Amino acid sequence: MKRAGHLELVAASAVGVALIAAASEIPLVNGAPARRVKLLPIGAIAMRDGRGPYRIRDRAHAEQVVAATRTWLGTADLMFDYDHQALYAPKPGVGGKAIASGWVKPASLSVEDDGIYAEVDWTAAATAALTAREYRYVSPTFLAAKDGGDVIQLKNAALVNIGAIDLPAVAAALDDPSANTGDSMELTALAALLGLGADATAEQVAAAIGELKKPGVPANIAVAAGLAETATVEEVAAAIGAMKSGAAPDPTKFVPIEQLSQVNARVAVLEGDRAQSVVAAAIQSGKLAPAAKAWGIDYFKKDPDGFNTMLGVSPTIVAAGEQLGERKPGEKFTALTADEVAACAAIGRSHEDFLKAKNEEIA
Repeated sequence: MKRAGHLELVAASAVGVALIAAASEIPLVNGAPARRVKLLPIGAIAMRDGRGPYRIRDRAHAEQVVAATRTWLGTADLMFDYDHQALYAPKPGVGGKAIASGWVKPASLSVEDDGIYAEVDWTAAATAALTAREYRYVSPTFLAAKDGGDVIQLKNAALVNIGAIDLPAVAAALDDPSANTGDSMELTALAALLGLGADATAEQVAAAIGELKKPGVPANIAVAAGLAETATVEEVAAAIGAMKSGAAPDPTKFVPIEQLSQVNARVAVLEGDRAQSVVAAAIQSGKLAPAAKAWGIDYFKKDPDGFNTMLGVSPTIVAAGEQLGERKPGEKFTALTADEVAACAAIGRSHEDFLKAKNEEIA
């Protein structure tokens, strides 16, 4: 572990990320500090001492920075402090108290053609200090890629009087052996920005910064590719590549449509056979008139439980194995028997429909 003067190197050596603070002046509007503050410009962000440049490539990139910041904040507000004290307050005897100078609702972060803006709710003390010009600049702290300088995410902001200071320089200025900051100073400052505890290890800090750089995959895209919502970019890319190349899909996750169609057809045949068997047994037992065979098969296919319930409450129309009586060939029924009338009542069918079905059966 390097000492505090190498805070940027600690972050960069782990995941290629630098922690930077820039600064811009807060104007007075009608004698009061402006609430709407420009935090970062779109384009190159050059430090006064020549470091950088860092950059926000375009409006789309700025929208990504705002989205990443909102995700990191969650329901919390973005804090403005004084002189970046929030970075050092966790270290007793070094940074003092991290008193807020203002707060920004995540939803108020916005992007315009020239940069990222925020609506700041200044505290009374900060309003007085800015009005008296005791403080003049706002210094947003952000993470930027060491390679290329692309801004990744806003972390917080501070009222300052020395613009364009990055945190490694601040850390170096505080790296006084008499202050007993030691190796933990750099971790304490970085952990505070990442939302970690003051006792976070170097590995935990590096892992947290690494998560900020990972490209995410929308859950709906992962699911559409046949993967879990937590699938990585690499897994989704592999799945899409397999689809484009015509490679065979994972047999544990996909069933060929031809096979599925065959299975569905076989199930339909089995269900039809079962309906035929159940209805034939109902007719043989005298619970269903032969004329109602087609109706019974259709009923059973649609609602097997309902059909069986109907049979349970229906009276026996004829004794098992007996015929319904002698009649001349082609002679139609003109009336229902008493048992058939009772059966109609049990199944909720009209006498006319039942009689029609009987006559169609013998036609």
